[in-house]
Amino acid sequence: MTLTNCQGINRETVEFCQLCQGTGWAPVPETNRVKRCQCRYEEIKNALLHDLLKNWPEYKNADFKAYQARNPQQQAAVELIRSNPTGSYFMHGNYGAGKTHLLVAQYRAMCLARIPCQLRTARQLVAELTQAELPKERDRETFISPVLRMVQESAQAHLFIDDIDKMDAARTDFRAEVLFDLLDTIKRRQLGVSITGNLPLVSKGGSGRDMRQVLTDQVVSRIYRVCTEVKL
Repeated sequence: MTLTNCQGINRETVEFCQLCQGTGWAPVPETNRVKRCQCRYEEIKNALLHDLLKNWPEYKNADFKAYQARNPQQQAAVELIRSNPTGSYFMHGNYGAGKTHLLVAQYRAMCLARIPCQLRTARQLVAELTQAELPKERDRETFISPVLRMVQESAQAHLFIDDIDKMDAARTDFRAEVLFDLLDTIKRRQLGVSITGNLPLVSKGGSGRDMRQVLTDQVVSRIYRVCTEVKL
């Protein structure tokens, strides 16, 4: 049997579900109602973890327990995120501080909680959003962005963006606009987003290098309003 999860990913299942008979909807006892079957939640979870192992193999074992904090600041960061894994965070710090490890650890926790989520590097996200905005052509199928579909349709969802300060030409009008629209939709629909970067959102005292040199002020402001800033 083939199941299609809420993000449109097909996966072959080994066992046929006797409860829902493969429909994905199970009857509620003593009523005429149905509810989403447990097998479908398991399918969503397994599909997300499968993608993690396929596309991020170096982080296949990343979880909160495996994170090695090297100072009190990093220890406080992992404890904060582990205590509230559904929260939205902007994690920043020097290279090698373990930002991506914590991002993936949070992603794994969300998968295990069966919450729809997507994990992208900033460059992957820009490429996906750009492709979704391309005009329709007869010789090309319409591309539907899994990220956009998730944030527009899911009642509960979380987007993970790694290395946002490596986003190519993020300050161009088009890319800045689609990124702002994405973050604004997440804020408006009260969804979750966690982001990593090497730079703080705004440097102390307003001087020094920060995310305003990489992203537009509007995008930085939207991240600030949605995420808890965590320094590693």
